[in-house]
Amino acid sequence: MRPTHEETITQKTIGILGGMGPEATVDLFSKIVKGTRVRRDQDHLRILIDNNPKIPDRTLAIEGKGPSPLPSLVESGKKLERMGAHFLVIPCVTAHHFHGDLQKRLKIPVLHIVEETIRYVLLRFKGIHKIGLLATTGTLRTGLFQKALTENPIELLIPSTQTQESKVMEAIYGAKGVKAVGPSPYAIRLVRQAARELMKKGAEAILAGCTEIPLVIKDGDLPVPVVDPLWVLARAAVEKAGGRWKET
Repeated sequence: MRPTHEETITQKTIGILGGMGPEATVDLFSKIVKGTRVRRDQDHLRILIDNNPKIPDRTLAIEGKGPSPLPSLVESGKKLERMGAHFLVIPCVTAHHFHGDLQKRLKIPVLHIVEETIRYVLLRFKGIHKIGLLATTGTLRTGLFQKALTENPIELLIPSTQTQESKVMEAIYGAKGVKAVGPSPYAIRLVRQAARELMKKGAEAILAGCTEIPLVIKDGDLPVPVVDPLWVLARAAVEKAGGRWKET
C-alpha cells in the first residue's frame, strides 16, 4: 500500500552519521532504500548523510594509540541535527563505544546498533545458545556485545588472538582489506576462515559485528545464519521514521 498524505507528513527524517567507513555508509543507505516498501519515489523516506571519513579511527582511540573520534562525531551529529534530522544512525559498530557521550551532546536520539541487533537476535533465534562474533579488536575490547548479552542465555564466542589479528583485522584494515580496496576475494577468504573457526567452537550463528564484515560475508554463505547489524539498523531506522519495511 502507498503511504497516505497524513503518513507522509508525519514521517521523520533519518540522519546517517557516516564515513566510518564510506563503503559501510553506502551499504546502510542502500539497505534503507531497498528495504522500504514503496510504489513511487515520493514514498521513500528522507535521508540526510554526512559521509565524514576524516573522523579519527575508533579502534586506535580505544587502544590509546590515536585521538578520540568524539569531537568529530559530535560535529557531524550537530550538523545533521541542524539540517533537520529527527534521529541518527551510525554505520560503525566500534563508534558506539562513544554513543553515550555523543547522545549527551545532541538533542535528537541516536539509535544504538548493538542494542537493536541483540534485540533482533533474541527474538529471531530463540533456540541458539552460542553465537560467534566477528568484529574489530576495538569492539571486542569495549565489550559492547558482551555487555549487551550479560543477562541473556547466549554465549558469545570470539576468535583466537592470532585469528583476530591475522584474519579479521587483516580483512578489514589490511592492504587488500575492505577499507582499502572494498570487498576483495582476499578479504572474503579471511573472514570465512575466521567464521569457520568459530563454528568449530560451536557457534550456531555468526554475528557480523563490524559494518565492513557484511560486505564480504552474507546470510547464506555459511551453514549457519549470518546476522547483519546494518540490516537490523536499517530496519529499525525505517520503522522509527514511520516507513514500512519490506518483509522478505
